[in-house]
Amino acid sequence: MELCSRLESGDMRALDELISGYYPEILSYCRRHTPPELGEDAAQETFLRAVRHLEAYVHRGHFRAWLYKIASNVCADCWRGAREGAELCDLPQTDPGFERAEFSADLASALSALDSGQREVIELCYIQGLTLRECAEVLSIPMRTAQSRSRAGLKKLKKLL
Repeated sequence: MELCSRLESGDMRALDELISGYYPEILSYCRRHTPPELGEDAAQETFLRAVRHLEAYVHRGHFRAWLYKIASNVCADCWRGAREGAELCDLPQTDPGFERAEFSADLASALSALDSGQREVIELCYIQGLTLRECAEVLSIPMRTAQSRSRAGLKKLKKLL
């Protein structure tokens, strides 16, 4: 990946491109997977770790999945540090329209009814836009497991929504 090569050579404009290209979706992911007050910190930590460990990235065209894997690990670290009994964050409500807000609340409620494995696959694939292969890579599960979790999760969401 050309962006990684530029980052490794110290090009600060490449860092700006990395952040502007991926920050909104990583922030959205982190807000849903950390205690509410830690979403932004988790997103920033994700990029710090990515830059710090860029040499560990194997250039095979899966940079986005690698970045989500880091975000997933950072979010897990946040939960470990959070107080006991913390709830998963709701989806952020950015649209001022009532119907959209109502649907987002329904979706957040339906997602919380899924088991954690199904929820992770659904969020990564259908909310964050990763492929099933990338989801499997991020979650360190076999491709078939990601497929079955996706099918089961979508079936359950269809009933709930």
